[in-house]
Amino acid sequence: MKRSLRFYWIGLLVAGLEEFITQGVLKKTYGGWIIPTIVAFFPFLALVRLIGWLLGGRLSEAGASLIYYLSAGSIGLLLEWFLMGLSPWKDPYAPFPAMVLFQLGMFSFWGGVAFAPRLLLDRSEAVSRVRKSYLRFLIFGMATIYAVTFAAPPKAQFAASIITVLSTFLGLNFFYFQYIRLLNESGKGEAIAASASRDSSGCLR
Repeated sequence: MKRSLRFYWIGLLVAGLEEFITQGVLKKTYGGWIIPTIVAFFPFLALVRLIGWLLGGRLSEAGASLIYYLSAGSIGLLLEWFLMGLSPWKDPYAPFPAMVLFQLGMFSFWGGVAFAPRLLLDRSEAVSRVRKSYLRFLIFGMATIYAVTFAAPPKAQFAASIITVLSTFLGLNFFYFQYIRLLNESGKGEAIAASASRDSSGCLR
């Protein structure tokens, strides 16, 4: 499978696993979430992939990854605000800490849908440990979301499900920034090695 197809497949899988719960199970529309998910997330993934390509030739790998994540999360948050009506000003009486946590969770979800394929498709040895840890946490988080959602009593199902979704996608941020840190360290190491190589070549002349 080509890398581009794997990128879309991974992104849609992460989005679909979450959307099945929030748009399917919680809203009792077990099949109605599929087409809207593809319609919403395929163009989103195409856009962020283009952004990643544009950033790749202009910034360091770490810098490009950071801007890529922030761009993806911001685009997703704007979609939630202006297309889905989940803006922070919709309910002015909502508790401020809960509102901030919810907005950060939505940002993390959209950023995560975009960043999951970027991280999982990076096969370099420098990031192999964080890639494997991320995948384990992602699987564990999704399993927890499903277990809690289906085990919770009907009256508590919505709250329990949303809390586990937010916890999972907020928790994944740890791995994204670990990944970016490793890219930054790897880039510095390569720059130092290149500088040392140039210096040694100069001494031999």
